[in-house]
Amino acid sequence: MSETSPARSAPYPGIERSTATAWVGWVLLGAIMIVMLGAVHVGTGLVALIRPEVLAGRRADLVLPVSLDALAWFHIGLGTVAVVVGVGLVRGRGWARLGAVFLAGVAALVNFAFVGIYPVWSVTALVMTTVVVYAVAAHGAEVAGAYGDT
Repeated sequence: MSETSPARSAPYPGIERSTATAWVGWVLLGAIMIVMLGAVHVGTGLVALIRPEVLAGRRADLVLPVSLDALAWFHIGLGTVAVVVGVGLVRGRGWARLGAVFLAGVAALVNFAFVGIYPVWSVTALVMTTVVVYAVAAHGAEVAGAYGDT
């Protein structure tokens, strides 16, 4: 093959030149973490519905006076939203970027609340959340550009 052949100049059909930077990797890491978080929430909700005795604690252990069924459906709903947002983020969708920043903000608040109990894990999660929010907010559009959707 010569150096000017079409196969050498355009390795991917429809994409002539990508302006994506290494920050796209952080965006995709955030997307994968959101999908995994969503799957864990869906699993927790299903366990709470199918075998509530596994998760049921004493009433004194509950922070909010909410039934286990309500918490189960909340986990299932939140998990489903997180999975959809994560998949949308992988595809470079703008609405998913907003959803990812919102979900990361909620995760940061929760981790900040637990700094006194789990200091190493909470600080690690806060740093990761900050990096992913920056990557999604500042460089999330590059993911769509990498697909040629600009």
